[in-house]
Amino acid sequence: MPRWVLAGCLVATGTAWLALARPNAQGDDPRSPAAPLVKLNVVAVDAHGQSVSDLTRDDFQVFDGGKLQHIASFRPNDVKPLRASPPRPNESSNRSGAPLSRATVILFDLLNASFSDRAYAVNQLIPALQHVEAADSLFLYILTLDGNLYPVHPLPDPETTVRSSARPWTEDIKPLLADASRKLFGLRPLGNLVDDRVRMTYDALEALASRVAETPGRKSIIWISHGMPISIGGRAGDFGTVDYTPLLQRLTATLDRANVAVYTVRQSGSLAPGIASGPTSGMASTETLDQFAGLTGGRSYGTVDIAGAIAQAAGDARMSYLIAFDPPLDRWDGKYHKIRVACSRKGVRLQTKQGYYAFEGDAHEGDQERAAIETAISSPFDIPEIGLYASLVPIANQPHAMDLKVRVDAADVLLAREGDLFTGQLAVGFAGYTADDRAEASATGTFAPRLSGEQHEQAMQQGLSIVRLVTLPPEIRKIRVMVYDRASGAIGSLTMRVPDPAPNP
Repeated sequence: MPRWVLAGCLVATGTAWLALARPNAQGDDPRSPAAPLVKLNVVAVDAHGQSVSDLTRDDFQVFDGGKLQHIASFRPNDVKPLRASPPRPNESSNRSGAPLSRATVILFDLLNASFSDRAYAVNQLIPALQHVEAADSLFLYILTLDGNLYPVHPLPDPETTVRSSARPWTEDIKPLLADASRKLFGLRPLGNLVDDRVRMTYDALEALASRVAETPGRKSIIWISHGMPISIGGRAGDFGTVDYTPLLQRLTATLDRANVAVYTVRQSGSLAPGIASGPTSGMASTETLDQFAGLTGGRSYGTVDIAGAIAQAAGDARMSYLIAFDPPLDRWDGKYHKIRVACSRKGVRLQTKQGYYAFEGDAHEGDQERAAIETAISSPFDIPEIGLYASLVPIANQPHAMDLKVRVDAADVLLAREGDLFTGQLAVGFAGYTADDRAEASATGTFAPRLSGEQHEQAMQQGLSIVRLVTLPPEIRKIRVMVYDRASGAIGSLTMRVPDPAPNP
């Protein structure tokens, strides 16, 4: 049981505030959305490579293992700069300042690069970045020989207002990379085994995915690498073989929750150890890169086409469709499932992930919700996928009692049409943090708005309001609010400092 108490009521009204002007979902499924979902971010282009933005749910068919699936939710994802009104007095927001609406992160993998190919990759990277059209949403890290992420141009701190500089940072890429080369281009440390290298790479990719997850919408990681093996030591299953498939499964689940697509750019050489051939042998490093792209909805490049990968990632992020389907519970068998998405409109080409791992841990209703809430609690950053505004005001004559008011951007959640009503189902959680960042969470509650047409129109402009009376012990210094949309799997979180108790009158 948590040591702090949360009580109060949930109200489906709100005062006026600036909401995102995005269209509501088209005909979302009215059934219970608690079943585990497989989420897809689908890019659609015509024969000329231009985005197709007028598709509906009826234009798509999803197949899992060749069987047609029920589409549980659907919405266009037209990425636009996020708009946010300035916080009011005593109010905080997870969209303060000018938050990013998308992010493309380039990861130059020095850890898995041969010594002779480092300079070649740098010489390809410099002209690709010097001529990039939009640098505001582009960031660059280097995976160092000791497994750390070296920021050449890092993602902005979430507490800092994002501003566009008059001069793109990419114009200075040559001296920036020259400075990084002097610091990082040394000899590989002695005793750095293949197993160490693989595990450090997975840790770095997971850390980068967690960092970029704070940006809403589709994100991209362009991974310039030789890749790494998925198993070493002989045939899969042989004694002494090290199989990294569990690490791959965990990482792709993290990337999937963060809505990150990986675009792999393969360097020409290979550091992969020899792998036995045969039907049961592990995959080589280049094939592992292909699987990363296929599992996340990105693309794989067999040559060092950095400029092409940047342009493709940016184009894919501009317009896509968020689709979720709900496989039967007995299909969550822990195995890899191949999926295919088709479009009934002629001339439309689709790009999305080619499969997923049906983790048995996601096979029960509510498992994905708990995992998303736990990730939000442990993250050092707030998640602005669902826009939140909130105030926390002490109540006089009630020690440690606070009036908590949260406004949810109704345009960021799926409200299904049921006759004359618009309905939704949100899970609302709270966590408190002590001075040493120890977290204590409350039980998750349900907010199920049922809105008339007039109320729905008002909510799209004013938001949905959640009102809570919270009583906090004195050791709680911060409180985090988390709102999870059970229909789409989207989540938003907002952290606020606990104010001093109100003085007695």
